[in-house]
Amino acid sequence: MIRYNKLGYVGLNVTDLMRARDWYTLMLGLQFNGTGESGELFFRSGVEHHSLVLHAATTPGLKRVGWELESDAQFDVLAHELGRHGIAWRELDAKECRAIHIDRVLRIVDPVTGLSIDFYGGGMQTMDTPFVPSVTKLQSICHVGIGTPHYTDAIDFYERVLNFKTSDEIDGRIRLMRCFPNPLHHSLAIANTSRNCLHHINFMVDDDLDLTQARSRFGANGVPMVWDGFHPPSANTFLFFLDPDGLSIEFGHGMEMFPEHGARAHRVFPPKPESFDSTGSVRDPRMAAAGEIERGLS
Repeated sequence: MIRYNKLGYVGLNVTDLMRARDWYTLMLGLQFNGTGESGELFFRSGVEHHSLVLHAATTPGLKRVGWELESDAQFDVLAHELGRHGIAWRELDAKECRAIHIDRVLRIVDPVTGLSIDFYGGGMQTMDTPFVPSVTKLQSICHVGIGTPHYTDAIDFYERVLNFKTSDEIDGRIRLMRCFPNPLHHSLAIANTSRNCLHHINFMVDDDLDLTQARSRFGANGVPMVWDGFHPPSANTFLFFLDPDGLSIEFGHGMEMFPEHGARAHRVFPPKPESFDSTGSVRDPRMAAAGEIERGLS
């Protein structure tokens, strides 16, 4: 049984790296942490080298997701489970690992969505200086949402092969899953969409004051705010907004936590607006409209 520590990082494709660098530092509050060998930009929200990587591309969207395993012992468990289910994998060589500041990485391609996924065992470089919050009291990257028309197949892959656990579902619309035994209500959301796409990425903030300040900052700088309210399934307050390429980013605080043992059974909420948001706010159609999944190489 594969065991995880957390969602480690997300790689996004953006069309203008310098514009995105300014936006992700000044609007989101991430700390720029260097340029990679291929021109990619690293950002951190904690002591680890990065939680977000931006890559130059003609089409904006999701490039890669990195999951931190519970320990290096999980590499053997992971390889066994992938082999048992016929999922091809490869271990990155030393040069590739150095380029992403991680000691050891196994990489696969999600056979349902084509998403490139990295698994690592806690070997990401840590920085000598602490992360200092700037415009927002960022806690960490919390979850990533992906969309696919192959909704049930994607759920099956993450549950049966990768040992993600379902916390809740809004019936037929979105499945909220945790990377076991991480206690957060969800580290992964799988949405039922018309194409394989990035749905959103979420960063946790401290409290309502962070959201209030973000609304003012975004309003003053023309950042589109596309959804604002409270999610009943996960019990968290949220604010969705768009980056310069129209990719959906979420700030949130508060979330149900699950014990490793004796967790409640997952719930199925009816597919109606109140299940998504209890405040009655209206979701802008631009939310989750932009962002393709870059198909990874086998």
